[in-house]
Formats: sequence, structure tokens, C-alpha cells
Amino acid sequence: MPLPKPTLDNRRYDQLVSEGRALIPRQAPAWTDQNASDPGITLVELGAWLAEQNIYRFDRVSDETLRAFVRLVGIEPRMPAVARTVVSVVNGNAAGVALPARMQLTDAASTPRFESTRELFVSPSHLISVMTGGNTLTDASAASLALAPFDAFGGQPRPGHALYLGFDQALDAPGATLSLYVWTHHWRADAATRAALQAEHDTLTAHAKPHCPPPDWRLHYRVRTVWEFHTGGGQWQPLAEVEDETRALSLSGFVRFSAPTAHQPLVAGGPFFIRCRIVHGRFECPPRLLRVSFNALPCEHAISISETGIGLARGHAQAAFDLGQAPVVAGSIQLRLDDGAGQVQSDWTEAPDFERAGPFDKVFTLEPERGLIRSGDGLRAAILPAGFRLFAAWRVGGGPEGNLAAATLAGLPANPHNTARLPALAALTKPLTVMQDFPATGGAVRETLGAAQARAFDLASTVDKAVTLADIERLALATPGVPVARVRAVTGLDARLPCFPAPGVTTLIVIPPCPRRAPLPSRDLLDAVERWLEPRRLVTSEIHAIAPSYRRVGVSATLHLACEAEPAAVLRSAIARIRTFFDPLEGGSEGTGWPFGRTVYRTEVMALLVNVDGVRSVTGLGLLSGADTAGGCGCGCGSSACDSCSGSCGCKDVAGGGAGDAGGRCDNVILCPHELVIVGALRLSIVSDIGGHLRRSDAHECEQV
Repeated sequence: MPLPKPTLDNRRYDQLVSEGRALIPRQAPAWTDQNASDPGITLVELGAWLAEQNIYRFDRVSDETLRAFVRLVGIEPRMPAVARTVVSVVNGNAAGVALPARMQLTDAASTPRFESTRELFVSPSHLISVMTGGNTLTDASAASLALAPFDAFGGQPRPGHALYLGFDQALDAPGATLSLYVWTHHWRADAATRAALQAEHDTLTAHAKPHCPPPDWRLHYRVRTVWEFHTGGGQWQPLAEVEDETRALSLSGFVRFSAPTAHQPLVAGGPFFIRCRIVHGRFECPPRLLRVSFNALPCEHAISISETGIGLARGHAQAAFDLGQAPVVAGSIQLRLDDGAGQVQSDWTEAPDFERAGPFDKVFTLEPERGLIRSGDGLRAAILPAGFRLFAAWRVGGGPEGNLAAATLAGLPANPHNTARLPALAALTKPLTVMQDFPATGGAVRETLGAAQARAFDLASTVDKAVTLADIERLALATPGVPVARVRAVTGLDARLPCFPAPGVTTLIVIPPCPRRAPLPSRDLLDAVERWLEPRRLVTSEIHAIAPSYRRVGVSATLHLACEAEPAAVLRSAIARIRTFFDPLEGGSEGTGWPFGRTVYRTEVMALLVNVDGVRSVTGLGLLSGADTAGGCGCGCGSSACDSCSGSCGCKDVAGGGAGDAGGRCDNVILCPHELVIVGALRLSIVSDIGGHLRRSDAHECEQV
């Protein structure tokens, strides 16, 4: 429990006035007029008021102290954040255009809003076709234009399947680097995933041996792809100098490559194709895309201000200078001092504060919202030398104002700023235009001290070590770049020796978020989870990740319908409810997936069917327990359920069969701790209230997994 906050002095104004009055006879016996109208009493009251304010401050911790405490746990209050997005530049000219960085992008009113963050060669080619699949290709061009999700490699991708991108002309541009940007259907979450992957890679790199670096974070944990271009006659050649940030198209990111030579159409008069082909490996969850943008240009909500004089240093401590334009992007200021006699200082840098600065450190602080820079006092940070004129260049932007909606940015004009960086821009026959398919995100105000405190508390309570079972599950779900939907940690179980107790061993059951009846992780996915947990586990423990086992459970019942009910509709509704209830990702009573190892109770299925619209009653309900689909409980007993690896049947037979009859009608179906349920055979018969009797043997069979 937290320590109680002490009250160092609990006296209030009235008490202080009373104490002051009580001291008058002792300290000033000649003072006899103690009425409220006496000026001396007024001074006593004024002193009490000031003392109460000091007591209030005495019981408070200053903001400077709070910032120091927050910094102590590794938290720095965030400066105003800059919104970012990626646009596609359209070039209607016959030749390509090489854009330098820091080109301004405008909205429909020709107001500069964003700037590019890197150079780009704008090809005159246009992306006109998107195809996916293997031997049979699916045209996804319409889906891409409408920002509708489509499968990157087809519905069931395997080695040889590819994403084909067709252009209206060859991409030939010797020496140029071309750029694509791939938008996945979960593009908003991809930024956090990318940051986590990069942070983990940096950590591993810092502790890796020189001759054994960690794998590139941009590589998919299982699938390997290659980017190729068509050279004619059905022949394909790899593209050169490929920089792929998409992890086999599973993550939103850039794909940059050198422009190919001898690029040929796939068929005479047809598009000029490049493709991303699966070389080996398979996806648990096939990637889905929204759009592939060509001539992709990253940009941010920050407008560059050229070097401007901002004042004359007079050698004063804590001197402040107004930049004149705000808000200012943190970290963007370039400060130059010039005394006019040839002495120049360009080594002054921006710092978040002066707490860690010494008397000779040439640093200054910035107030982004006001556009003010401030020098030190000579004790913490150096004083700006007298007689030097200050010149500064910076960028204006940041904050939520930069979170522009899609299609806000429209042009890359030949304004003075852009033509100064690229004089040839004004000579283009057709101006460059911009397509902003997705909104800009990430812009935010400066983090308040209270928000930084809350983040510090969250960080202090965040567990980065796998100590308890809950810690293991929480960390496994946070594995970056790996699709993990559900996990269950079981202690004392070793998947290699499942029938024997294993102290110190934890088995982690992993389910990927794949739209299948029985989603199963690959060995590569399990290895990726184990690698993520390895540096976070206790030295005395072992963690092994395994796939779940699925028990096929069917339902046999007779549904008695109300007279107005439509039998076919009721049957479809009943089947859908059973499938949803047993679903490993969305099933169970809470809709979060069937709980691991939870018994399937006949009464729950009865209540489920009775609540179907049009059903009056249910008779003859039985649960059909079939064989496991993923190796049983791991004991090799081959039973439909197990009881401490004894091999005995885990369901109570109500149809007269023996206890080991795996196909019998069961009352309740008992599962092992790492088992889940999938739908087996559904034998539902319909009896209407008007005497019509429709008996359907095996009315519906669950498809095989």
C-alpha cells in the first residue's frame, strides 16, 4: 500500500491569526487596542495570510522536483509531436524528376502544410494494374483503388505465389532509386510494431558479439520473398539494391530499389510488371493490403524557415530570444553566433532543460509553443557571449493540427521555396501533383507533467521479466511482428515429456489470429515467441511454446419449432451459433475464445439452442466427442480426452457405449489443460409444431481442418 502523504503543518489562517493575537500581551504589553480596525491587527492578518501560503507550498513538491523524479525512472516529458504521412507523387511529364528533401507540399488552397523528409526520383510511369496469386491470378486493381482489403499473395499463399504490379511504361531510369509504399489493412498499428522491432533489434545489437549480429528486423520470421522484374519471354530477374521494410508485405512500409534495365511487358502492348514472389515459407495469416503507392514520398507537418537574425547577445544570464514563428519543431533549431569580425560559433545545441548542463556547456532550451529560446545562467549552461549576433534556422509545425484528413495534400508547387531547392521545377511542362490516400497521424501537443507522471507509474508497473504465468502470457502477446491472438501458460508441463511432472518448466500454448476453424502456429512462429521470451525469462526456468490441441465436438439434437418459424433459417441460425460458441478466437460465454481446457457442458449447449429464434424446445441433445486434430494430449494414448495422461475417456457416455468410445454421445466433454474445441458433426433434426417432421441425419458436417 502507498505511504500516507504527510501534512507538515496543518495550521490554517484563523489559527495563525489567533496565535498572533495571543502573543500580543507577551510581546507588546502596551498594545491594548486589538480591534479589527487597528492597523497592527491588519498586519497580523497579512502575516497569517502569507504564512498560510508558505505552509501550502511547504506541503507540495515542486514541478522541478517532479520532473527530476520522472527522469529518474527513465521518462522524459514528450515535446509536441509532428504528424507524418506518405503521399504518392504523380508526374505527367515525359521524363523523371529528381526531388531533393524538404520540398513543400500544399493543400487545395496552395497553403504549405507539409515537407518531404527525403529525396525522391519521381518516375513518369504510373501504376495501372495490381494482380495477386499463383498459376491463376486475381485482379486486385479495383480493390486497391477503392482502398478495399485484398490478399497480397492470394487466399492461400505458398511458394511461387506473388504480388504483381503493372506499369504503363518501363521503369528504366539508369542510376535512379524508385520507391513504393505498401499499406496493410492494419496500417495504424504498424508504426508501434515497427518501433518495437527496431528497439528489440537495437538491444540485441548492443549485446551481440561482433561476429554474430542479430538478424535484420525487416526479415519476416518465416517467409522469404524476392522482388523481380520481367525481362521478356516469361523470364524474371531480381531487382537490384532492394530495401524492403515490409517483412514480406506483412507490415506497412517502403520498398526501394534501383530502376531496372531492359524492362519488358508481360504481353505485347500490356503493362510492364514487377513482382514480389514468395521464395519459401508460409504465412499463418496471409497478409492483406489496402493500397500500393508508387513514387511514394514521406512527409511531415513541418515547414522550414531559412536562417534569420533573431537578436544580439548582451552577455546576460537566462537571455530569451523570440524566433517570431511558432510552434517550433523540437530539435530542429540550428543556431549560429557571429560577432561580425570573423568569429563564428555553430556548436550551440538544443537541450530539453539545464538540469544536466555544466557552466561551459553550449546549450539552450526551447519553448515550442511560444517560439522562445533561452540561454543558461552560467552555472547551468553557458551564457551567450556578449556582442554576438544570433542567426537561427528552424522548422515550424507539430501538434494535432497536422493530423490532416486524406486527400488534403494536393500539390507540389513551383513556389519560391521549392524552386530555390529545385530550379528545374518551374520549367516542367506539367506540374507535379500529390495523392494523399491516407490521413496524416501522430501529431500531438506537448505532454503535461501529469501525463508524464502517469506514464512513469505505468512504466514502473510494467513487467519486462517473465516471472509469473501472467507475466509470461502478457509478454508473449506483445511479441512484435508475430501474429499472436491468444496464449495460455501451463506450469510443470514439458511438451516433450507430457506425462511426467516438470518442475521449473512452463509450456506456452500459442494461437495465431487466423480466420480458420482451428488456427495452428508454425514452428517458426513458436521459435520467434521463444526468442522473444528467452532474455526475459528467469535463469532457473524454461519456457517452451507449443501449438494447441483441438477436440472435435459435435452436437446431436432435435429442435422443436414454433409454427411460424422457417426450418431452413432456424437450422442456419443454430449452426452459426454453435460454430461461434466453440470458436477458439471468438467463442465462449464472453466472446473472447473458448477457454483452454474448459469442459464443454451439455447444459450450456442446451441453453444456446433454446435461445435460437423460432425454437420452442430441444430434445435428445447429445455431445459427440471425436478424436483430437492435433495429437491429443501429447501422451500418445490416442483417446478423445485424457485424465492425467491415463488415457481414459473424458466424457460421460449416455448412449450405452463404453467409457472409451470416442464416438459416443457424451453428457459433458472434459478437455486437457492445453486443449480447445472445434465444431465436429452437427446432426440437427427439425420438428415443426404443425406436425411436419423433418429428420436430417448428419444435417451439417463441419469441414475438415
